[in-house]
Amino acid sequence: MSVLTVLDATAAQGCCPPLSVQALAPQVAGELAPLFKALGDPVRLRLLSLIASTTEICVCDLTDAFDVTGATISHHLRVLRETGLVDCERRGTWVYYWVRREALDLLGNLLTSRDATTPGTSSPTEARPESHRGTVTSANPDVVRLLADPLRAQIVRILAEGPTTTSHLVAETGAKQPNVSGHLKLLREAGVVAAESRGRFTYYRLIPDALQGAALHLADLAARARAHSENFRIC
Repeated sequence: MSVLTVLDATAAQGCCPPLSVQALAPQVAGELAPLFKALGDPVRLRLLSLIASTTEICVCDLTDAFDVTGATISHHLRVLRETGLVDCERRGTWVYYWVRREALDLLGNLLTSRDATTPGTSSPTEARPESHRGTVTSANPDVVRLLADPLRAQIVRILAEGPTTTSHLVAETGAKQPNVSGHLKLLREAGVVAAESRGRFTYYRLIPDALQGAALHLADLAARARAHSENFRIC
């Protein structure tokens, strides 16, 4: 797996505005897809949350938190490290990990809805009702996993510009109709896309809340990382 160089938070917001504001260039989508793919695994997503909840954490604490082998944890940590989501340093016997907050800021900004980025509105974390936290968090890995596929990510970017038909998606992506239909089916099943009949045509509409849920979860991780920046764990 190639190493992804993550932009700093300020540059990332300028380079990669929310999907609801501007479509990504194909090259940028290809560079960002590995991050979403890395977060599509439940173990890696939980690992990232544990790392983000403190300034840094010893690998010994991470291993004890899962019912899997140390080798499995090492593999998942390597994926997170190679995609630029975390960084680490060896100190004597143990390796310590910390989250790259600029990476979380980048992904969180990318999935934030247009309304959430309007000056004067509430922040994503403030806008989310407490009663919905569990639902949004549990659904997030499926949404992130779906966006890891380049063609599905391209379909989502196109739909962010407005509802469209399968034929339009085929024309704009250059993919075959069965492939586009298959990806639309997965997006609909995950609640990311909805179908709407208009005459003899079926239009597909992007559901902003689905992307917002993933953005809020990433924003929560970034906020926790900042709040616990001095919370060193004792080994």
